[in-house]
Order: sequence, then C-alpha cells, then structure tokens
Amino acid sequence: MPWFCGYPGFDLICNENDKLLINLPNLGSFSIEEIDYINQVLWLNDLDNCLPRKLLSINGSSFMGNNSPFNPYLEQDYWFYNCSNDFLNSSDNLNITLIGCLSSTNYGVFASPLDKIVKGNSSLCAKIGPIKVPIGPNKEDYSLNLRSDIRLTWSQPNECAKCYERNGRCKFKRNSNSEVECFNLPNHGLTRQAIIAIALAFATPLVLVTLCMLYFIFKAVNQRRGIVGATLALAESDGPQPQTVVQGLNRDIIESYPKVVLGESRRLPKADDMYCPICLGEYMPKESLRTIPDCGHCFHVDCIDEWLQLNASCPVCRNSPSKTTQNND
Repeated sequence: MPWFCGYPGFDLICNENDKLLINLPNLGSFSIEEIDYINQVLWLNDLDNCLPRKLLSINGSSFMGNNSPFNPYLEQDYWFYNCSNDFLNSSDNLNITLIGCLSSTNYGVFASPLDKIVKGNSSLCAKIGPIKVPIGPNKEDYSLNLRSDIRLTWSQPNECAKCYERNGRCKFKRNSNSEVECFNLPNHGLTRQAIIAIALAFATPLVLVTLCMLYFIFKAVNQRRGIVGATLALAESDGPQPQTVVQGLNRDIIESYPKVVLGESRRLPKADDMYCPICLGEYMPKESLRTIPDCGHCFHVDCIDEWLQLNASCPVCRNSPSKTTQNND
C-alpha cells in the first residue's frame, strides 16, 4: 500500500478472494484473522488452513527479531513426528493427537513440546525440529494440533490504542510517515460514568428531602386523626342519652368568652393551634375565633358556640370553665 496509508511494517494486502494478508520478513504471508487496535494484538493463521505446514516451511525461523514490528508473547520449541501406522496403532500411542492436514492413511504426524517422546523402536518415526511456535499467555490454550491462531503484538506506534479506545481514528501527521495523531473523535461531551455520577449527586439529596417531607406529612395526619378520635370518643361517651337533661351553657355565658378576628398574619395565642379541633379546618385570615377561658383552646366561633350549647366543657381537654367566670356573668 502507499506509504501514507500504512505504518512501516504494517503492509497489509488483499488476495483475489478478498482475504486480508500480511507479509512478515523471512516468514512469508499469513492470513489476518483479527486485529485488536486497542490492545494492539494481531491474530494470524495459514491461508491454506494448515498452520503446522506453514511453521515447517519457515524451517524453525523465529518470529522474534525478524525486522518486523510484531512479536509473540513467547516462543516454544516443538518437535514434529512422522510415524507409521504400526507405531500409532500400538496401545501406548492411542491418545496421540494427529495433525490432520499433514497426515494420511499410511502415516500420521503429530507435534509435541517434548524432544524424546518416541520410545521403543524409533525407526517407525521420523523427527523434525525444533520448530519455533509462538504461544500466548495461556499455554494450555494452545492445542497440540497447532490449529490455534498465532498471537502477535506490537509496541509502536502506541498512540493509536488510546485513540481507538475513544472511538477515534489514527493517521500520519502532516509531512511525516512515522509520527501519528488521533482524529475524527466523536464529540460526546461527558462520559457515561460522569453522567451517572452527576445524576446520583442530584438524585440522592432529592430522595432524602422527599422522604423527610413524607415523614412530616404522615406525622401531621396521625396527630389530626388522634384529635378527631379523642373528640368522637368523648362525644359518644358524654353525648345526649334518652331522657337526659342537656347541661349546656346559656347564650350569655358563651358570648362572654373572648372572641377575636384573625388578621393576615394569623397570629394566635398558641402558635401550634392552626386547625379547629372540631371541624379540622385550617384557620384563615378574617375568620372569627373564640377562646375558652382557663384552658385557652381556640375554635371557630360557629363550631364552639354550637358545642357549648350542648356541652359545658372544652371539647379538647374536657375542662369546664371556672364557676367564678359563670357566676360573674
């Protein structure tokens, strides 16, 4: 490819079947199975699907230090054994893994990292090796049939890994065929992690405030229910009974109790008396309230006047006005 389309040593080509290939110095061409630009890893295999034959053809050449930017994680020596069927059919050798693309009906080929694996009559086998085989970090992942992809890495250029991680693209700097730079970065603004952190920072106080509001609302409702329950219980126990004389107050005494008209500030003698205990309505500006002497409880005038005509006691504390007050009137 032209010099400005690929980094030196990264010369990729396509064959007539649109298969992506790479040519490694002294090693020949390999098919590219996968490229991981972020981790800078390249997976290669044989174009004819017989990687062991490809490894034999390079006659033990190393993948390290071959004037290319690619290197294996590690190399291990393998020996290839070409054995007759008499050897392979013996009971001691039934578990040998043959390499299908190198074996036939008359003989079988297998590979092993052990040098002296053939025991007994060695004339039944021909040994070739050692052959350098690239292996990855997990040696156990590499089977003895050598069909796994070759894993190579590169260290230069290293700027492109971060670029691809940010969904960008790499290119040569102007008038350079060795220095690269990142371009075409998406304009995302905040990252997903930052958005989640900001959302949690705003949501947490909001949830706490909501829970506090619900707590105080339920508390106020329960207090009002307690007052209503107490009032109804007292009314039922002390209410008029058949053939019972009503012991209420006369109109003059009721009118003698203090009466006020609420202003806009709704200021009351007791700051916590914001609701009429009889009708449970909230006190509003310009409403007339009456206070019972001694206990000081306030009520709507209409509510308490009707109550006192039937009952001579406060509907909240059940205390009766002092006799002195009634006698003076």
